[in-house]
Amino acid sequence: TTTSGSGYDVADSTVVPTRRMPQQTEFMQGTYNYPAKPRSMWELGLKVGSFTVRGDVPSKFLSPGFGVHIRKALGYLFSLRLNYMYGIGKGLDWRASGNYGNNTAWSAYSPTNPQQSRVFYNYKTNVQDLSLEGIFSLNNIKFHKSRSNVNVYALLGVGVATYDTKVNALNGNAPYNFSGITGNNVYENRKDVKDALENLLDDSYETQAETYGDERAKLGGNTLMPVAHVGLGLAFRLSPRLNLAIEDRLTFTNSDLIDGQRWAEQTTGQPVMTPSKDAYNNLTIGLNINLGARSVEPLWWLNPLDYAYQEIRKPR
Repeated sequence: TTTSGSGYDVADSTVVPTRRMPQQTEFMQGTYNYPAKPRSMWELGLKVGSFTVRGDVPSKFLSPGFGVHIRKALGYLFSLRLNYMYGIGKGLDWRASGNYGNNTAWSAYSPTNPQQSRVFYNYKTNVQDLSLEGIFSLNNIKFHKSRSNVNVYALLGVGVATYDTKVNALNGNAPYNFSGITGNNVYENRKDVKDALENLLDDSYETQAETYGDERAKLGGNTLMPVAHVGLGLAFRLSPRLNLAIEDRLTFTNSDLIDGQRWAEQTTGQPVMTPSKDAYNNLTIGLNINLGARSVEPLWWLNPLDYAYQEIRKPR
């Protein structure tokens, strides 16, 4: 007789890859204590959520982000994931700015002396990134269960990204007249200022934001940059082939122009660059589908101590 381990029949050799069959054969013959590690399914994930940029211009919440990934387990605690993300971020500053003489998107439409005319920074950016990520299951070691219905995981990754940022500087063909916006630069008035700006601004985003020009690599005409990711997630097992995941991923970049703004206000007339680079965050909910025939559930759902601590009766 045999027993089942981690939710599958340990004597079922059809879920064992060819390269591990020698160990499985020894196990079936009673000369090795443990069965071979089974073949795990691939995972295809689709996700949607909120994409926000962390930069110099306050971002708008609930800007959309989308993603797709393919994931494969390398063991019970670690898997690799190839992830693609597309995010559409928007931002609007309730604080008036006048030190934009070096910002090409705004200075082109300002008076000769930009410090005599104040503007309200805004932007819309389209960001794409492709990354390879390591996924670490944090609660996969269970002494008394063969699997958990909830998987907590962390991720680390690196990749490349591009972005294309526009600003809304023109009302038709003329620069916006912000003189009617009052109460700015007072924190308690920020909601009223934002409401007034929303009523004034259209949704055109017709002006190319400041870029690095030929100083940086480009892909498809847009700035290309390296990125690094960290994140946490919760995956809820719905069935052997489906799980629902909630994930938050923060991305660090070497660009300060994802939000179209890199100039500080404190040196009036002689702007200096802000000290920090932009980052972006993608909070998503997604459906993950496990693919593959004659495979067990993804190994990150199974208990890695199951083989080591349960008594397995070998076939006779």
